[in-house]
Formats: sequence, structure tokens, C-alpha cells
Amino acid sequence: MKRKIFSLLIFTQICFSVLGQKAKKTTYIEVLERLAKQHKLELSYSSDLVSLSDSTEFIFSTNIDSCITELQEQTNLKITKTETHLIVAPKAPAYIHLQGKVVDAESGELLPYANILIEKAGTGTISNNSGDFDFKIQGRYAGSEVQFSFLGYESQKLEIPFTNKNKLTIKLIPKPYTLADIFVLPNGNEAVDIVKRAVKNIKRNYARNTFQMEAFYRNTNYRDTVASQLIEAALLIQDKGITKPAETSRIQIQEIRKSKNYLVPESQKEKLWGKTFERMFGHNNILYRSYNNYVRSYNTSWYYKPLTDYDNFKYEFEGFEWLDSIKVYKIKYTYDERNIDGTRASESKYAERAGYIYINSKDWGILKIEDWFKPLVTEEKLFVDNYFSKKEMGYQKINGKYYLKYTHDFPPANGSFSDSRNPDTPYGGKRQWAEATLLITNVITDKKEMDKIRYREKLARDENSYKTNYPYNPEFWENYNVLKENPVEERFVKEMEWEKSLNIQFEENSTSTNK
Repeated sequence: MKRKIFSLLIFTQICFSVLGQKAKKTTYIEVLERLAKQHKLELSYSSDLVSLSDSTEFIFSTNIDSCITELQEQTNLKITKTETHLIVAPKAPAYIHLQGKVVDAESGELLPYANILIEKAGTGTISNNSGDFDFKIQGRYAGSEVQFSFLGYESQKLEIPFTNKNKLTIKLIPKPYTLADIFVLPNGNEAVDIVKRAVKNIKRNYARNTFQMEAFYRNTNYRDTVASQLIEAALLIQDKGITKPAETSRIQIQEIRKSKNYLVPESQKEKLWGKTFERMFGHNNILYRSYNNYVRSYNTSWYYKPLTDYDNFKYEFEGFEWLDSIKVYKIKYTYDERNIDGTRASESKYAERAGYIYINSKDWGILKIEDWFKPLVTEEKLFVDNYFSKKEMGYQKINGKYYLKYTHDFPPANGSFSDSRNPDTPYGGKRQWAEATLLITNVITDKKEMDKIRYREKLARDENSYKTNYPYNPEFWENYNVLKENPVEERFVKEMEWEKSLNIQFEENSTSTNK
């Protein structure tokens, strides 16, 4: 009996010892140091192997070869044992470039702003507005998966190779909803109930702690359909979370370049109106304006509240779309304030102010918002000389939280508050207009990896980036990978360079001393 009790105690002690070893977290470099010490080997490795600092619950085997095999699988590193050394080297290069395009598998149509997520890293990028992508991944993620997804399509996964790959074609299969789905809402809810529930879950679905985003901004201006100005910037955005006011966000310009301005100057009347507006409300910098989106400012925006003003908007269920196997509600909202004469804004025969909200049926996250103001052609006239505006914003989910993915807008040209009209030109007949895109290229949630933006480093909200000159660093732009993902349209470049090259224009419109 005593022998059985003694054996049981020994067994229990061994179990607790193993469990304790398993529960004790360490890093891969500490594991390798211990392994080398046990077998009297000298450890040799490069300090830039970042995966060595990752935490692990690695359990040692009595066989060193088994340990090495397991470590190689976990770290994607090559570990070699010699008589005197334990040598650690990367299986893949420091960075792997993936280049290609995301297309509709049936039609071959390019898919803009497709989400590209490295699941193991919790980070990713998106395809550009033409569906192309060209981005680099840390070599330590070779062998893991990158996921490509787009609203209305089945996602595709690709194993990250150990070498660079170009001319990749990622074919996403459309997943349409059935006609029967269009008219069916869960539990008899109305469209407005879907919106209310999504808004109720904003604080749960969107990051509440401080995070940072690396972003690329492009503003292209046109005059009578001809390219007239280009502004591009690499930005660092610091957001304190969804529970803090949008005004607490900070933007730092890492690099910026501006071409010559070939736009028609504002008239005296337009300048006077602009100055009056700025005195009343201040100048809203174009970069902060591009970061503004309805989810981020859902309960603070003073101007337009499709997510919270249920009295002055009406909502209609437009059907389902798919995100993999998840249904996405498509809700149309229309501005419907009551006019003085008792009619509703939605009854206007001149113009429509409306949009779509796409809501994940599983977690009630808002995936995309489209917003527009468009004229309605009538027998009487074309409302406000055919004025038109549209804004679109998409969101991506990383590590269980949603973050802004992109915004795309058609703001007034050159930061003005009004535009001259010409009914013979596109984009609503504006004689001058701009197209602005903000792409989020990286989301940083680990505070240790953040480059905190101090108050004196942030861009002032009232700074007019159209008129201010900044330093120009051509070497940065030559090596800026995001430009490969988002090349300027060839026609635009050709029209801008009728007088002189863009590089010369960038130099002349900077604070460079080499003018």
C-alpha cells in the first residue's frame, strides 16, 4: 500500500512538473540558448531574426534532433547542428514581395480595395483602386497564409512562399444572394432596427484603445477633365479609440509632395465666401478631412448623421451580400427631413441625398458605407447645375476589431468651398473637381511598436496643405512601396507634364533649398 502511495506521489510530482514547464512561457532565443548550453554548443544567430523574440511554451525533448525539428516548424528558421555550434539562419529572406491582382473569377473584372490579411501577423493591406497589389511581408511569415477577401465573394487563401512572387492572379468567386433573401429580415425587424443594432455594437466592434495607422493619401485635381494638380503624402495616424472624440486623433506627415497648380484661381466672390466660412468654422485640413468617416464620428458629427438621426432619415432593406459564408445586410438610407411646407426631403424631384450601409449579420460590424448627393433630371431643370458628390469608406477586421481600410471622395478642387460649373464635363458637371483617396497600409495595435506622435509633431487641423510648401525627399518616393501598389494613371501624368516633368514640379513646390 505504501509503495502504491509513493508511486502515486511521484507520478503527481512529474505531472505538475510537466504542466509547470508547459505553462511557463519563454522566448525562442531563450529556448535555443538553453538547448545549446545543455549540449555544450556555441549558439550562432543574427540579431535581425525577429521571430526569435516571439514567446513560446516549447517543451523540450530528450532528443536534440527532435527539438531542432520542432523549432524549425514553429519559427520557419533553419537550425543546423555541428560538432561545435548550433547555427540559426532564416529559411526565407528578410522580406518577401508579393505582386499581382485580385479579379472576379467569372468575369475577370479587377476588384478594387480587396482586403489582404496576413492572419498570423494580424496585419495586411488592400489592393489599389485598380485591383492591383504589390507589398512586402516579413520573411518570418513564409509558410503561413495570406487571405484575400472582398464583399460579395468567397475568400481565397494563399500560402506565403519563401521567395518573391510576381504576376499573381487571385481569382475570387462571386457569391450572389438569392432573390428570396431580398425581402426577408430576421425576426421581423425593420431596416432601421438593423442600423440601430450595428450602432449599439460600435463600441464593442471598433478599437477602444490607442492604435496607429500608416496611410497613403492621394489628391488628384482636374480642370475641364484635364489633370491640373497632384498631391501625395505618406502619413502616420494616431487614434485614441472609438470612445474618444474624433478631434483627439493626430496626423503626422512623414513625407509629402505637390505638383504645380494649373487650376483656375477662385473668383473674388468665391475667395470672400471661403474666408467667411473659415472665420466661422476654421479651415479643415484636407488630410484630416480624408480621415473623417461616419463610424469614427457617428455620435459627434454636427452635419450629417445617417447612423444616429433616425427622425430625419428613412431606411430600406436592399438585400444581402456575402462575405465568405457570412450574410451582409445592405441597407439604403435616404435623407428625409421635413421641409417648411410639410413635404419630406426624400420627396424632392430635384436631388437625392442617400447612401448604403453594409452590416455584418454575425457581429453587427459596419463593413462599408457609401454616401452620395446626386441631382435628379426633371423637365424643369437640372438641379444646382448638375452638382454631384460621393464618398465611400470601407473597414477591415484585424484581431477581432474593425479599423478604417480606405476612404474615397470627390471634394471641391484646391480646397475651395464652392466650384464653378460646366454641364459638359463629367463628375456632375463641375468645371473643376478633385478625387481624393486615403489608403490604410498598416495597422499597429502593439504600443511597443508605435512611434508616438507628440503634440508638436502633429499636423495642425487648420493648416492649408494646398497652400503650404513642405520639404521634398525624392529618394523616399523612389523607394516608397505603396506607389507600386497605386501608380498614378498614365493619362494623368502625361497631362500634368505638358510643361515640365513632375519631379521638377515637386521640387519647385517644396521648401527645398536646391531650387
